[in-house]
Formats: sequence, structure tokens, C-alpha cells
Amino acid sequence: MAVDFSLLPNEEPDPGSPPSRLFWAIAFLVMVLGGALAVLLLWPKHLPTHTWRFWASLGLLPVGIPAWIVLRRFAHYEGRRLDVLMRNEAIRKYNERVFAVAARPLALLGAAYRFSSDQDENAIVSIQSGMVTLRTQEPISSDGDPTKARWLVVPGIQLVSGDKEADEHRHGKLTRWLYRELLDSLADRIRSLPPRGDLGVLLWVSGGLPRHQCVASLQECWQELQFPPMRLMEDAAPPGLDALDRWLDQVAGKGARGARLIVAIQLHRILSDTPPVGTAEAGVALLLMPGEQANQLGVDAEVNLHRPVHGPVDLANGALSHALRWGDVTAAEVPGGWQTGLGALQTGVLRQAAARLGLNIQATDLDQTVGHAGSTAPWLAIACAAGALSDNVQSQIVFAGQPQGVDVAVVRRVSRKGKPV
Repeated sequence: MAVDFSLLPNEEPDPGSPPSRLFWAIAFLVMVLGGALAVLLLWPKHLPTHTWRFWASLGLLPVGIPAWIVLRRFAHYEGRRLDVLMRNEAIRKYNERVFAVAARPLALLGAAYRFSSDQDENAIVSIQSGMVTLRTQEPISSDGDPTKARWLVVPGIQLVSGDKEADEHRHGKLTRWLYRELLDSLADRIRSLPPRGDLGVLLWVSGGLPRHQCVASLQECWQELQFPPMRLMEDAAPPGLDALDRWLDQVAGKGARGARLIVAIQLHRILSDTPPVGTAEAGVALLLMPGEQANQLGVDAEVNLHRPVHGPVDLANGALSHALRWGDVTAAEVPGGWQTGLGALQTGVLRQAAARLGLNIQATDLDQTVGHAGSTAPWLAIACAAGALSDNVQSQIVFAGQPQGVDVAVVRRVSRKGKPV
């Protein structure tokens, strides 16, 4: 996380009410009268009282000393107040500079996903309307039990009970089909990237297929589509949205520039085994670039993906308010959202916490409609949030459950000039 809010300097409270003018006016008069009386009583008897020294002593000492005391009290207060104002102004400017750097978003140049070979099922409106629901199905495996899960049914790829080798064969064909579907959807955006740009590909395929086969299949599809050169970025495990947080940290440090294509695929063994309850097979591709760089290069981007924030499900650490701040929106300006990886109890806690902060929405639960897509789930939620944006829907929020909390991110639509709508 680029900004640890607990480490940022806090503004000092106002020094309080100024000294009471009435009190100090009375005190001044009392001190003047007391001083004059003291001069009269202590004036040496042998000295005349009709000289300028007497009148100077009677006029200056009783007035000068009380005046210095009163003015010193007011000067101390004003000096302290001025110090606090100047310090708070410096703190505000410093924090604003820190926030301005950390709040730079990623431009989401394109998003594609598939959890079905039927385009109507893949449509955002089908998911939001409830037309797509997770249903109990008869298993493909001969010794399996009925299970509430979703798997990809693709023309030309047979679903016949078999062994692990049959599953691996299916995964090979299915991975290639998903590559082609996802890359075809993003083909125009990939080809329109600036020449000599650095395009890195993050490939995460879960399902048992050896990585070298996944990489080889992707490279074949890439060459067939005649895309510009890309650089495959190694990553040991498919992370959550915190990968974007780390990338934005690097961007803020003037590093890790260039476009990145995230390709995440989740498959299951369904020919030799029964898939886990509540799961789904899916593929997602997101084409991203630092927003500032996209503006400089004139890359057309209509969606911004803002820095995700991790926190407990009850949002006790301010994760939601921070995510909204990164997205430069208020809770009232977010009309809808998407969630995944959250159980019923977690969802209830999350909604209560969000409602206390003014976010009164019922996020579309992908786990109940599409099914939980494993390591691909957070990226599927981002892709759906981006697909839900329109002229009438300017922002969406994503809640991606993690083993120890939830990631929160805002997705916003931007104008052609790169300014938030």
C-alpha cells in the first residue's frame, strides 16, 4: 500500500478560544490602579512630586508594565495560533501531494471474460437480472454426485467421463479456446497500443495443466493473431487485487511503466472428478496501463481502475472510505457493485458496515450467479464492473473476498479526454 494513513502527520487542533478581552481589560485596569497606588506609596518623601520624574513614573510604570503583560499574553496566543495554522497548512499540502501521487489510477483499456460459450449468458444484463444462476447439475464423471457448479461447455470439446489424462486433454483445448476468445475481444485494443511500448503479460491458469503448455498455447495464439511483441512476466501464484496495489506503488516510484495484459483462467477436473460445490470455470483478460502514461501517449481509455484497498470485512480500518477517496467519488455516487468470495455472514457484515458509511447498494453476487471462479474471481468482478459502466452508470465498486478480509476497488468511467465523467 503506497499510503499508510497511520503514518501520515495529523493536523493539530486549534489552540482554543482567545484570551478573554473583558478579563484582561479588568486585569489591566486593576494593575494600572495598583501600580499607580504603589508609586504614590513608595515615592521617596524627600523627593518633590511636582517634577517630570514623578509624573513620568506615575504615568509610565503603572501603565507600561500592565500593558506589556497583557500584550504578551495576547501575543503568545496569536503566535501559537499562527504556528498551528502554518503547520496544518504544510501538513495539508504534504498529504495532498502524497494522495495525488498514490491516487493515480490504472487505465482499463479493455476487459473480456467468458464463463459460457453462449454470448447471451455472458452478457452483463443477464448476470444482473438473475437470468444467470448457479444450478445443480448432473456430473460428467461416472462416479460423481449431483453438484451445484458451473463448467464450460464448448462446441467441439467432448464431455465424456474419463481419467485425469482426459481432463488434462480437455484443459488443453479449453485453455486455447479461452485464449482465442479473450484475445479476439481485445485484438483492436492490443494492436492500437503505441509502437515500441512495453507490453507485459501476466498469465495465471489454475486447473492442473502444466505451465509450459499454457505458455506455449498462449504464444501460438499470439502469433496467429499477429500481435505486437510481448514480454511474459513470471509470477509464482495468482494473487488477488493486491497485485494492482503493488504495481501502482511501482508506478508511483517512477517504475513499472507500460501496458500489462492480465490473463486469468480457472478450470476444474470434471471428467475424472466432481468439481467443488459453488464453483465455476471462467477466463478473464484485462488490458491495463498507468493512467498518466495513457494520457501522455494519447491512448484512448474510457475506464479507470483505482487503487484497491484491503481491510477486514467490517471495514473497521476505513478500507471503503479510502477506496472511495482513491476513486474520487462519494458513497452516494456509486449506484452498484460486484462481489465475490464472500459468504452469507460476511456479506451481511459488509453491507451493514457499508450502510453506515452511506453506501446503500446490493452488489451483484457473482458466487450466486456465475459461481466462484477461484483465483480468477477478483478479475472477473473487475471485468463485470467495467462492463456495467455506461452513460447512466458512471461508477461501480468491487468487493473481492480474501482469506483474511476483503479487497475494495472503485471502477469509474472517464471521458475521451481522460477526465472522470
